[in-house]
Amino acid sequence: MPTSLQAFLILFIVGAALRLSGLLAKQHAERLGTFVFSVTLPATILVSLDRVVFAPTAWKLPLAACLVSLPLVLASWPLVRLLHLARPTQGGFLLAVGCINSVYFAYPVALATFGEEGLAQAILFDLGQTTLTLTALYALALWHGTASPSARSSLTRLLSAPPLWALTVMLALKAAGLYLPSRLHDVLTPVHLMTTPLASLVLGLSISLDAVRRTWPLTCLGVAVRMGGGLLLGWIVTWLLGLTGLEQAVVILIAGMPSAVTAVIFAAETGLDEDLVASIVALSICLGVALLPWLPYLAAALLR
Repeated sequence: MPTSLQAFLILFIVGAALRLSGLLAKQHAERLGTFVFSVTLPATILVSLDRVVFAPTAWKLPLAACLVSLPLVLASWPLVRLLHLARPTQGGFLLAVGCINSVYFAYPVALATFGEEGLAQAILFDLGQTTLTLTALYALALWHGTASPSARSSLTRLLSAPPLWALTVMLALKAAGLYLPSRLHDVLTPVHLMTTPLASLVLGLSISLDAVRRTWPLTCLGVAVRMGGGLLLGWIVTWLLGLTGLEQAVVILIAGMPSAVTAVIFAAETGLDEDLVASIVALSICLGVALLPWLPYLAAALLR
């Protein structure tokens, strides 16, 4: 296993130990996650995409994210109806299944497995996933939830997201054939390097075994759909879009990633079954971490 993945695993264990020991709690994970989302992640997007030359097929990566997540949610819809779950529980299941953990899991894994070029591909994939999460999936959460934030606050959340602005700036620079000023690139690089270790800690601090114990049958089903179903759809989507090489490997790998911590935040805000969402996120993250030692072998096989 690469040294960077080993460091990711160690920091995850440290974060989980701090959470399970009671030294740090959920609110600490939320504060640290906010810092990553608002400060270090935009720097990562700016630095990682600055020197990358987009392939003519780059537009297929955000499209691939939508073609993975939307069918997964749509296929899960009749399943939750068949189980006769309460409406907030149905919404929580669908939200957790549809949200892919890009920032705190896929980015570090892509960087450690494929290097800077792989991270750039992961960011492009996440362009589609983030847009979907902040629009269709957030609307889904509102529709199923017991709380109803205003449409204005929902739109503000979307338009004020720092990663979205960073991505918009980089795409505009790319379209104009420009790069970041060298001094700005040098200033942002140390901030960018903080994203992976802090993301590892956030994942560890997000673990809640109590929630998993209370909802484990439905939680296991949700994890199987999110990771197993996502992986299968990733294979299908890369075939449909004709993706090969690094693009194919990144899409398949990220499609089978754990559920996103963002789902827990949305569940709390909209009044969904927060215990179920937190359980699916926690268990899928644990499974994803357990699979880390085999990811380099899977990546090598996908690149052949």
